[in-house]
Amino acid sequence: MALSLDRRAFLALAGSGLLVPAPLVHAASLSERKFLFLHCEGGWDILKVFVPLFGVSGVQMDETATLGTARGLPFVHDDARPSVTTFFEKYANRCCILNGMEVQSVTHERCRRILLTGSGESGRDDWPSFIAARSKTCDLLSHLVMSGTAYTNLHTASVVRVGDNGQLPALINGNALSAGMSAELSALSDDWVRQRAAAHAAAAPDDRTAQFTTAYADMLDRLVSLEQSTGLSLSTESEGCNRDLASDAAVVLTCMEQGLTRCGMLRSEGVCNFGWDTHSDNDLQDRHYEAFFGYLNEIMTDLDSRTAPSGAPLADEVTIVVVSEMGRHPQINASQGRDHWTYTSALLIGSGIHGGLVIGAMDENFLGLPVDLSTGELTEHGTTLTPGNLGATLLALADIDPAEHTDDQPIQVVIA
Repeated sequence: MALSLDRRAFLALAGSGLLVPAPLVHAASLSERKFLFLHCEGGWDILKVFVPLFGVSGVQMDETATLGTARGLPFVHDDARPSVTTFFEKYANRCCILNGMEVQSVTHERCRRILLTGSGESGRDDWPSFIAARSKTCDLLSHLVMSGTAYTNLHTASVVRVGDNGQLPALINGNALSAGMSAELSALSDDWVRQRAAAHAAAAPDDRTAQFTTAYADMLDRLVSLEQSTGLSLSTESEGCNRDLASDAAVVLTCMEQGLTRCGMLRSEGVCNFGWDTHSDNDLQDRHYEAFFGYLNEIMTDLDSRTAPSGAPLADEVTIVVVSEMGRHPQINASQGRDHWTYTSALLIGSGIHGGLVIGAMDENFLGLPVDLSTGELTEHGTTLTPGNLGATLLALADIDPAEHTDDQPIQVVIA
């Protein structure tokens, strides 16, 4: 049954970015690798988890920290962060840590842009937007941004932002548009929009606009049907004083499970949204990491319980990308914090990843060491890792030629 485009639906879709031209004919449903991005915004302290650089004079490790290993994967263990150790003990064989990745800036906005696009210049689409735009099967919520940053230029049509306060669900269900409106006025508005939509389709100079109108109605029909049949909800939730990342991830995974979404973005601002930018009281990073890896453990359990549209386990088709736009200085400052540092780490988990690996390292000056991209070996003739290498790797995992978006080469050893 066709669904009429009433006022609420029409304005909701227009306001959300869903009313954009989409391919009218799709290839047969095939398995596509999907990507869940988790961004710890503000700059994490990589010495607390990813870089066990003990015994180096210029590097201040936590006094309570020790070298941890799980299935051969080294990491930083501390009793203040038990969820970190729990995570690696369970999932080290599905994880690859990238260390020594240089973002070449110490300002947050520029670092975020470099991290997600490979360039500090505006006008470039970020990795998830570019990947989502190439989907052959996901056209409704191709890149679902639950919270956080999205940089788009050519592929804005692929990006749907839920909104930090759940603005998109309010638009779809009409709550954002009907406040204070009488039933009579609402009915008149609905009739007016229906007439305008029909007139627009009838006056189209060719069939394409009419086809788009039909496609938009079909998209809305599918979304409403899914909500009714599966209980799909795009609503956001909080846990105490911060966003519930596991709940946000569950929304994205449900959309992936239903074949609606190829990429998703979640932002972590730490405990009570204090942020990861700890110029003072760096011990706050302990609480952030503990909460974050607690959520990550929940997300992995949830992911492993789901089935992809292809019939395979959803975990076989989802790569989780955990990043922060910068690292922190190896020395504690006078305020017991750490200042900005141009080197950071990334954690890749799941589909297509060679697990149990650490690629890259930091030297005694806390600078990234060059790496052979094919073997992962440290060599002076290798490449100092950059977000461009990370992005090229993700594009390759998505079966996209990295040269379409970046001049950097993928880290081949990461790809299983």
